Amino acid sequence: MSALATIRTDQLVHPDKLAGWREAMSLHLGRTPDHVRSIEKTRFVPIDDRPLNGRLEYGSLGNLHFCRMSCSAHRFSRELEGTSAPSGLPWLLVLQMTEVSHFEQAGSRNTLAAGEMLLLDCSRPFNVTSPRGCDYLMLLCHGLDRTLMDTREPRLDTRTGLASMVRNLITGAYTHYSQLNETSSFSLGKSIEALLINAMEQQQQATRIARDTHYYRRLRISAFIEDHLAERNLTPKQIAEAVQCSVRTLHRIFESLDGIRLTEYIWQRRLARCAQALRDSSSAERSITEIAYDWGFTSSSHFSTAFKAAYGLSPRRFREVAALSG
Repeated sequence: MSALATIRTDQLVHPDKLAGWREAMSLHLGRTPDHVRSIEKTRFVPIDDRPLNGRLEYGSLGNLHFCRMSCSAHRFSRELEGTSAPSGLPWLLVLQMTEVSHFEQAGSRNTLAAGEMLLLDCSRPFNVTSPRGCDYLMLLCHGLDRTLMDTREPRLDTRTGLASMVRNLITGAYTHYSQLNETSSFSLGKSIEALLINAMEQQQQATRIARDTHYYRRLRISAFIEDHLAERNLTPKQIAEAVQCSVRTLHRIFESLDGIRLTEYIWQRRLARCAQALRDSSSAERSITEIAYDWGFTSSSHFSTAFKAAYGLSPRRFREVAALSG
């Protein structure tokens, strides 16, 4: 049986309390080896000049380093100097116990509320802001498959499924830590690690399925639009009903895959069809207004303005150039 070791800010003997707290975090939370500490650059700033009040409880679950951190409101940043980080650095699994914290790493920004989890890559810079203080349970995980864990979606959905089991095991381990012997502690650590990997695999698979679903639905949407471009009353509602989704989902699919709005896409496709007709010698006898009206435009002046903005030439000049080059 063992108890978690504890260190508090009021126990620090360092002449600079902030520097002493950063050092305690590096040693007892991050278990940072000397060769990494030599290039580690951290910054810890209390918010609103409030007095620093922090507590670390730490121990091990087999190969997993286990820590609970409670601290007053602050901002924290960490980075490693140099062009490349040393190999073999761990991941830090963070379970938010109370309050709200804001994390930023590799262009991804995440806000954690109580009961939520995310992974931080200790080989990359990150920033954390805890405007009302923090209370975390954290696991330092070595040996995880970096290909699997390297994700743009570091949050784990703890509401259901395997991630909720990971959360429950972590909180249970903290509550009953003093009752664990060496064998059960090691087994629990291995179980948490295996379950975490399984949860990440499950979450990534769900993400891929969602993306594939969006992609194939996007193909159906595009096909319907192409078949109905000439209809002047073509609306998002009509398209959504045809492909059996909500208008909101329709817009979200388009913006996530194409980065443009649905209505903008429709007008782009109409302009492309008009340009194709203006190039076609078999349409040479047809007026520009007729072509524009055939593809859903209701105003010749609006068509001319939109066409020139898209192709850099007026429709008339575009047709002349196409005839000369054809």
